[in-house]
Amino acid sequence: MSTFFGLTPAYKSIILDEIHTLCYFGQGGFTHDEVYNMPVRYRHYHLKKISEYIEKQNEAMNKRDGVMEVSTKPSEKVQLPDFVTKVKAPKK
Repeated sequence: MSTFFGLTPAYKSIILDEIHTLCYFGQGGFTHDEVYNMPVRYRHYHLKKISEYIEKQNEAMNKRDGVMEVSTKPSEKVQLPDFVTKVKAPKK
């Protein structure tokens, strides 16, 4: 059933996701009605800022925990430690 007025189900889902994200990560700074009535450009601005903030937090946590980013390039060879390459099999 297609209607001329109103939002499509797919767009409703997108809006509800954006409302949830802003209300949840806004930590009480936004209400459902404020976000729903907010102009789209402002809503996208706040979502972008929240995304940047979370990315910075993740990078800081990775640096703190010593987590290195893993390269998935197939051309890079992994260097084995010396003790692995120099170990001889025990004699029988």
